[in-house]
Amino acid sequence: MVERPESAVKFGDVKYGYHKAYEVEVSQNDTVTLDEFDTTVNLDHVLLWKKSDRTQVTANATLNVVTVTGAGSNMDCILYVVGVKA
Repeated sequence: MVERPESAVKFGDVKYGYHKAYEVEVSQNDTVTLDEFDTTVNLDHVLLWKKSDRTQVTANATLNVVTVTGAGSNMDCILYVVGVKA
């Protein structure tokens, strides 16, 4: 997995949003654990798309683990996540 710089953006007076992009190779039912996002950050949005044709691959997140639910194998993808600090 190739990591990109993490960015923090302040939303209002209390919460901070975080976003980060990764290059990953995934298959259906693979999981990606994002160690940079601890238990105080809730992942709100997860976007995953194939680098080859830029089509979106379905994925969901629970805490800091992203699970790929779209069909396919050995797909080179870009994973983009957005989280909000609790």
